Amino acid sequence: MSTSLYAITNSKLTGKETVKDYELIVEKLKALKLGKTSHIEYTNIAKGKNKTIKEKGDWNYQIEEKNEYFPYSVSFQGPFDITPHLYNHICILHTIYRYSFIYETKTIKWFPKFRNELFQIVTIVGGTEVIWLADNSCDKVGGYLEGMAEEGEPYEKIKKKMIKEMGKPVTDYSLLNYDKLDYRNINEFFLDDFNDLK
Repeated sequence: MSTSLYAITNSKLTGKETVKDYELIVEKLKALKLGKTSHIEYTNIAKGKNKTIKEKGDWNYQIEEKNEYFPYSVSFQGPFDITPHLYNHICILHTIYRYSFIYETKTIKWFPKFRNELFQIVTIVGGTEVIWLADNSCDKVGGYLEGMAEEGEPYEKIKKKMIKEMGKPVTDYSLLNYDKLDYRNINEFFLDDFNDLK
């Protein structure tokens, strides 16, 4: 089971949004002209032949009504690396990457492009910063995602709790050491305020 990378940001629904507001967000996301995700399709496994297939589609949104298990939310979806899901007090950004991705930024040449696209998406949905989290009960950072963010807890409440329990966040990607990453004992968290991109 892999551990996926998520981010939370300080944008939220006000309760006054209309369909027009969601459609405007979709139009702004489309205007970014982000590259679409792709997958490998094997055309002849025996001969090791394959081809890369670009995903089809574009940005759209889906409203999830509140029920006994989940709070009201609006998810913006499409064949992209990052997709935002807005709740009343928080926005969760889903990615197609593993949590270890943020520990490997020194070796990923296209990370600055990814980070700039993340900043643009965060800005469109009204956020100013992100905290990186993981799923699959990944030590503490998984609990903040699954036990708080996905329950609709406010971003600021989660941030304060993380600082109280884990100390000040790391804010420089170069300080994250992949060799020290232990999913059973994550004792640091990363906050990106995008100050260099503002």
